[in-house]
Amino acid sequence: MNVVRHGDTVQLHYTTYAADGCVIETSGQRDPLVFTVGSPDIIVGINRAVVGMRQGERRRIAVSPEQAFGFRDSRLLQVTPRLGFLEKVDEGDQLTATVGGTDLDIWVRSFTEKEITLDANHPLAGESLVYEIEVVGVAEGSGA
Repeated sequence: MNVVRHGDTVQLHYTTYAADGCVIETSGQRDPLVFTVGSPDIIVGINRAVVGMRQGERRRIAVSPEQAFGFRDSRLLQVTPRLGFLEKVDEGDQLTATVGGTDLDIWVRSFTEKEITLDANHPLAGESLVYEIEVVGVAEGSGA
């Protein structure tokens, strides 16, 4: 069996845990996550952890905020008048805003009758996470 290298396409099952041990997300009941090792679409901690693994191998890894979803940035929080927002909006709702032609995911943190607080930080920004990962498939890539 080949060892996972940078540039390979990997199929990965995972479970994400918060620092307190609560499960945040798991791929166990759906198709595995498929990505190219080194892709910016996958957090650094996972990209680094799979290198050197083999198909069928499992690992439990701790991932710091800087290798996961980054630290919270207060500049990404904005309080704005509620005008123009949906009548029915709840805390935690995810919305999409277009800024300079780029779609940006934002979350509703709180709201009043007149104002809404929006947050463009990833919900897991600032969190240390634990992942249980299992490589369930590997396809050789460029190896670059």
